[in-house]
Amino acid sequence: MDHQTAVSDSRQALEVTQRFGNRHLGPAKWEPAANSEAAAELANTEKRADGTPWGENPPRTAYAAANLMMTAVLDNLAGIGKLLDEQMPVIGPTILARSAIEIAASVFWLMEPGIGVVNRVCRELTLSLTSARRAGQIAREFQDQGFTLPAEVAAAAQDEARVLRRIADLGIAPPTAGYSSRVGTEQAISDTAATAAMLKAVIPPSAPPEFVYRAYSAVTHGQIDGLMNFTAPAVSSDGSTLRHWYLPPEVLDSTVQVTIGAFREVYRRINKVMGWGSSRATCGKSGSGRSTAADLAYDALVLLSLI
Repeated sequence: MDHQTAVSDSRQALEVTQRFGNRHLGPAKWEPAANSEAAAELANTEKRADGTPWGENPPRTAYAAANLMMTAVLDNLAGIGKLLDEQMPVIGPTILARSAIEIAASVFWLMEPGIGVVNRVCRELTLSLTSARRAGQIAREFQDQGFTLPAEVAAAAQDEARVLRRIADLGIAPPTAGYSSRVGTEQAISDTAATAAMLKAVIPPSAPPEFVYRAYSAVTHGQIDGLMNFTAPAVSSDGSTLRHWYLPPEVLDSTVQVTIGAFREVYRRINKVMGWGSSRATCGKSGSGRSTAADLAYDALVLLSLI
């Protein structure tokens, strides 16, 4: 595969996936189909600490969190597409792909079918509490060094308290301390574990998902072994062989494949929970034997023609 073909195929695949995602995940408020798993969650009979019903807000908050994260995934896909050209950054697509994959993995965990309203709400609270604690730590560290923070940054220090109030209000036991806390029935999942679980449906069994995730992380973190994957030997004018900065077309193609595959697997879970119907169930086909981003685009185009 040459560079021009890889760029063209990848751009087409990304554009189709973005159109699909914006069409089906774009509404600010996801509405489940009647008799769907999500509809049952909205009609839950759980009670708050004061004995009043949970109502729709707790599960809808979980769906809103998933919606927000999928917006970020689609934004990353758009970012990769913007980089694709004859002259393009070498590691830029990989950096954005890693971000998209990691965000998608959180949604994959949050929107697991069959877990029920309590577990889903606890997972959202776990994600929110972890985020709030990290944001609060950063805000406090700046304040401890004497920095004057903008109001919205300083407010992050109070986010943890707001999440804790939500947990208490819903009648859920107080969470454990730290950044890997348990909220009610759910223990926080690591980025590596969440990503590996999602990628099991995307990559061949011969390539352990944990290794794939670590390979992307090595590039993102600037580790030498990761960066060396983007170099190739070339003969200089004096006859010596030196390595130069280079993006192999196969690497670009596989990066786009994995990223679109991650989107596909998350969308399948969202679709199943929301009950939107079989015609909306996939974006691309897992295990079809195809090997290029263009083939994923073809699958998505066929799908869009059916909707």
